[in-house]
Amino acid sequence: MTITLSGVSKVFGDFTAVHPLDLTIPEGSFFALLGASGCGKTTTLRMIAGLEEPTGGGILLGDEDITALPPHKRPVNTVFQNYALFPHLDVEENVAFGLRRRGVTSVGKQVEEMLELVELGPLAKRKPRQLSGGQQQRVALARALINRPQVLLLDEPLGALDLKLRRQMQLELKRIQTEVGITFVHVTHDQEEAMTMADTVAVMNAGRVEQLGAPDELYERPRSTFVANFLGTSNLIEAEIAETKGEELLLKAVGSGTPLRLPVERCAVENPQAGVKVLVGVRPEKISLSHAEDGGEDSGGSGSGSGSGSGSAPGPGSDNRLTGRIRDAGYLGVSLQYVVDSPVCPEFSVYEQNVERDARLTPGAEVVMHWRPAHTFALDAAQDADAGTVEEAL
Repeated sequence: MTITLSGVSKVFGDFTAVHPLDLTIPEGSFFALLGASGCGKTTTLRMIAGLEEPTGGGILLGDEDITALPPHKRPVNTVFQNYALFPHLDVEENVAFGLRRRGVTSVGKQVEEMLELVELGPLAKRKPRQLSGGQQQRVALARALINRPQVLLLDEPLGALDLKLRRQMQLELKRIQTEVGITFVHVTHDQEEAMTMADTVAVMNAGRVEQLGAPDELYERPRSTFVANFLGTSNLIEAEIAETKGEELLLKAVGSGTPLRLPVERCAVENPQAGVKVLVGVRPEKISLSHAEDGGEDSGGSGSGSGSGSGSAPGPGSDNRLTGRIRDAGYLGVSLQYVVDSPVCPEFSVYEQNVERDARLTPGAEVVMHWRPAHTFALDAAQDADAGTVEEAL
């Protein structure tokens, strides 16, 4: 069922955990509330569950106002991080618990179906202590789903698992949600987790939704520096719009005058025009790195150039370019990661797939970084460029 939050807020004493929030969670979707600790995501989930009473606003499930309903009267179940399995009951009885509590006597077939859904049929007679963390989490899921809720709420359900198992369970959760077809609302601080599973992600910050959208939209077209930095890594360059040329913006990096380009549609600034200051962003994996001796070839295949120092605007179809010097280089197996000092952006991050490694790309090497204008985005320069970063959180 569709969940609608209208002006929902929560205040604890003099602290506002959730500012008035309008949010619609579509029926049958996998919806993620993503944010750091204290952003209001868990409080929002608890208000949907009925475990916290909103200070203001209302919550609808379909057309029914459930704002004042106690938790046990809502067609909603919650799976918590600690699973809360009964240690003295086997898997089968843990799953059957909710049905038996409601007075259902014939539970065998339903339990069997649920254990098949979470692929635990052969482990039906085991106790929780005999299961791995991932298996315990599946039991908790089955126990919640057997009650046929219209909405399943997931509060950091994978937080206690190690990285490899967590990634495996991300795919399992998505498979289960697709099979049962009910609305899942998932709270997490893990960006990868949200982007892997969710159809729609609401990025929360200080009790407000910073941006709402599909994972690829949030990542490729962030609307704020917080979203740009919180979802992965972004290189942000201070620049000024020089002119609008058709569907493209021509910019110059502040301090160096280095020319840059991007499509107008990828600019999150209202009324972009000449003289407006922006933060030009590009993700590290979008950048190609070439040794300065090679000049740097366009990823768009339009020929090579001599870097970004000429001051002339790039021609149609050519890459954005910056020069710099490698400060650090790291080998991570699947990728090579570089930190490049550039005149327009210190500590410029570049990730390159580990396919063909240029042995010259070591600390101290002069390099050219180049990327397609279509992979560039621009944000309002009035924002804090460090918002959403680990450094800011510390």
